[in-house]
Amino acid sequence: MESSFYSKFENSGIFKAVALAETPIFKFRKFERKLFLILFFLFLILFFISDFSKPFLGLSLLSFNFFCLAFLKDLFFEQKIKNPKLEGEIFDKIDFEVARAIYNALKFSKTKKINSSIFLYFLLDEKNPKIKFIFTRLFVPLSELKKRLLEDKREEEEVEGLIEALGKEKEKIEVGEILFTLAQRNKIFKNFLIEYNLKAENLKEVSNWIDYLEKEFLESRKFWKWENLIKKGSLAREWTAGYTVLLDQYSFDVTKAMKYQGFRRIFAHEKEVKTMEAILASPEKNDVLIVGEAGTGRRSMIEFLANDLALGKSLPQLNFKRVVYLDLPKIISETETTEETEKILDQIFSEVVYAGNVILVIDNIHQYVGVETERKLGVVEISGILSSYLSLPNFCCIGITTYEGLHKNLEQRPILLESFEKIEVKEISEEETLKILEDRALRLEAKYKVFFTFPAIKGIISLCSKYLPAIPFPEKAIDVIDELVVLASQRKERIVFLQDVERVVERKAKVPIGEIEEAEKRKLLRLEEIIHQRIVGQEEAVKEISEALRRARAEITVRRGPIGSFLFLGPTGVGKTETAKALAEIYFGSEEKMIRLDMSEFQNLSDIPRLLGEPGKEGLLTTPVRERPFSLLLLDEFEKAHPKILNLFLQVFDEGHLTDGMGRKVNFKNTIIIATSNAGAEIIWEKLKETQKLEIVKEELLSYLIQNKIFTPELLNRFDGVIVFKPLTKKNLLKIAELLLRKIQKQLKEKDIDFVITEALKEKIVELSYDPKFGAREMQRVIQEKVGNVLARAILSGKIRRGMKIEIDPQNFEIKI
Repeated sequence: MESSFYSKFENSGIFKAVALAETPIFKFRKFERKLFLILFFLFLILFFISDFSKPFLGLSLLSFNFFCLAFLKDLFFEQKIKNPKLEGEIFDKIDFEVARAIYNALKFSKTKKINSSIFLYFLLDEKNPKIKFIFTRLFVPLSELKKRLLEDKREEEEVEGLIEALGKEKEKIEVGEILFTLAQRNKIFKNFLIEYNLKAENLKEVSNWIDYLEKEFLESRKFWKWENLIKKGSLAREWTAGYTVLLDQYSFDVTKAMKYQGFRRIFAHEKEVKTMEAILASPEKNDVLIVGEAGTGRRSMIEFLANDLALGKSLPQLNFKRVVYLDLPKIISETETTEETEKILDQIFSEVVYAGNVILVIDNIHQYVGVETERKLGVVEISGILSSYLSLPNFCCIGITTYEGLHKNLEQRPILLESFEKIEVKEISEEETLKILEDRALRLEAKYKVFFTFPAIKGIISLCSKYLPAIPFPEKAIDVIDELVVLASQRKERIVFLQDVERVVERKAKVPIGEIEEAEKRKLLRLEEIIHQRIVGQEEAVKEISEALRRARAEITVRRGPIGSFLFLGPTGVGKTETAKALAEIYFGSEEKMIRLDMSEFQNLSDIPRLLGEPGKEGLLTTPVRERPFSLLLLDEFEKAHPKILNLFLQVFDEGHLTDGMGRKVNFKNTIIIATSNAGAEIIWEKLKETQKLEIVKEELLSYLIQNKIFTPELLNRFDGVIVFKPLTKKNLLKIAELLLRKIQKQLKEKDIDFVITEALKEKIVELSYDPKFGAREMQRVIQEKVGNVLARAILSGKIRRGMKIEIDPQNFEIKI
């Protein structure tokens, strides 16, 4: 039975348009345009080189006429036939290329039924610029996909339902929407994308990219539009304004640079730019202070402002004004005294007022406001001279600063600060960053002849977000894409892949990224064994920690917080700190990757600024983590901190971030947090003496901690694991003694001296160092005094030399050769 869907399709306007496109009169229209244009120029050249032969002139004019006819025919097809009159049917929503695919699939199937694979096969036309762009950017073999689709022999009729479903949801059924939907519904297409580590969302993102580029291209062809006429050249509006001779000498004109380098679209901070324009157009308070961290796009906002003003797209009061950076460092370097500097500034500011068409930008304004009055190299106080001009209606000024600069310097000059309207600039989103990278990738490709695959561009965002949290978007993404250009330029292929992004980010973050290598897999799978090479006993603690690290490296976690957070409970000297050191070395590569805080130093509420930082002072917690996010954070004597300080860590464990005293977001998501406490150590001793199981001891210990308000239930529940460390047995201590002595043995082996470790020596060291209250803490001191000192004297005196085999008498600690 014939499907009503396909019958209606064959009677639709879009079907007729596709059918017309296949007829000879329209099929070769683009070829005809090119052919007759070439013939026109060819005959015209022959006309000039043949002493103005009339036949060649006639042929050139004839060719030009045919070119015009072909051009009009193509224009008629593109504007009218490809866009038939809407009649309210679902087929009126179908894009021409989608309709062409249905048309060709129906011809191929010779029936009134087509499955999604055949439909997709004809949709993936290599001649279609959009399809070519999408699959070239994704860097997958289109021919291989089409081959698999053609082999699909299923009889299911899926296209009808697909088109009807999209018709209810979308105003236009375009190629991108079809690809996105089929990537989720067509099994062959879905598996193909999985094979190349791609998702349906990637198709949609690349499709949106080419849609944007097509729209921009079509707009640029409309030369008669005001925006395009402006781009062609200046209308000399600046001639109507006053001269700015001194300003031009000590400034950088952003507007002029935009005209030379090309105008740009706004991809981020659009709302902030519009707010800035409204303030600048105000008749009274028309000065702006942009506040934000470096790398958030503050200076890009200035470019976007200049772009809008130059194209006449802003408010009437601002259109066609110049945006100019004041070069204060140059002024200061060319003047010897503060008086000279102020004199030049006074002249420049007067020129700005007289010109009436200048918006003055002062970058890093905090460096010149609220500073010491004594002149220093590159620094001078300008608040006095600047304040006298800010109230003038013809003087528009934009200051750029950081949160620290605002609090530390500008707030010291409240009268000056009152003249500015503040605009805060936050880190942009990943979606906005993607648009910026797409635009930058095209510019870099044109300039350096490289090619960025879309997985590489997406990888920049995801990897920067995860591994470079201290640097905001878009700065970190732009830094990485610029480095990738250098990397690709050194290769023959000059193509940037995801693996290249991993290499660059890995070098910046100093952590392993990408596919887990076999050696690392083996290391992770036998993590307990590796940790036990340094840690004696404590099997439960080691197992729980190892499981958390495996989940983190395999990226199997439901947490938004740090890699792992643990509370180590137990008596002094049982290995809590040593376990933390071992983890830092194993997971992050070195014990130096450990940040250590003694929480007993934060017992008062007044200690919070020391922990989080404040204007002019870095935080003892936040700054090290911000600078070294891939670290182990050890919080010693956690129970001694003020309860309000302990509550700060609730957000860290939940969300994985904290805001420091300067308003900066500090990311803890790549950090392992270990808090240690010996609170309730007596309970561990007493209960284990009664031979109770560790699980029971742990329950009683937690009850004790909650009842005595040492820790709240909310805080304890936030830890990935609360781990009880048992007191060390004599067997454990003998093993620890052996581990410490083996370190000395290894050092002596490097000097070709064979040091024999005897059981008697280990037992004597345990006997001298063991104290139930301090565990193994004294052992290191005993070994240093009884063994280390003896060996050092013997080496320096020449008593023991290379090639000797020695041991130490445990009774008197004398060397036996």
